[in-house]
Amino acid sequence: MLDFMTLDIKIIETKPEHGLSIREIVPNDQIGQKMGQVFGELMAHFGKNRVVMAGPPFAMYHSYDSEKTDMEVGFPVTGAPKGDGRVKPCALPGRKVVTATHVGPYEKVVETYTAMQKWMEAKGLKPDKVMWERYMNGPDTVKDPSEYVTQLFWPFE
Repeated sequence: MLDFMTLDIKIIETKPEHGLSIREIVPNDQIGQKMGQVFGELMAHFGKNRVVMAGPPFAMYHSYDSEKTDMEVGFPVTGAPKGDGRVKPCALPGRKVVTATHVGPYEKVVETYTAMQKWMEAKGLKPDKVMWERYMNGPDTVKDPSEYVTQLFWPFE
């Protein structure tokens, strides 16, 4: 288990970003599979509509429980994003967030979130319900899951 003392956890101010995404409620045991499917769907939309990505992919988690997760998967894009069908315009918020970088397999990202939550509690901050991740690399660019780099962003009150 990660200790928040060993991670580089800090508060930053994010800038708002426009994007295109697909939002679904997914059984927790299907999140990885569903993300791959949604990223493929988005890439097809981007190619067909000549959409230019403005950064790495993201997943925003709107709510979750022990069985399912309401997630929004997308990419920041240039210009005024136009959706079509399941692909909808979205925005990553500009605000103060707690951030940390998770290095390793996606299955262990919860350890970094737990460390962030403990860090916030120690600082007297109340985590918001919504959080998001930005995938700096992944299975398409790195073979070893221990080398995956995921930036985590968690707003607070």
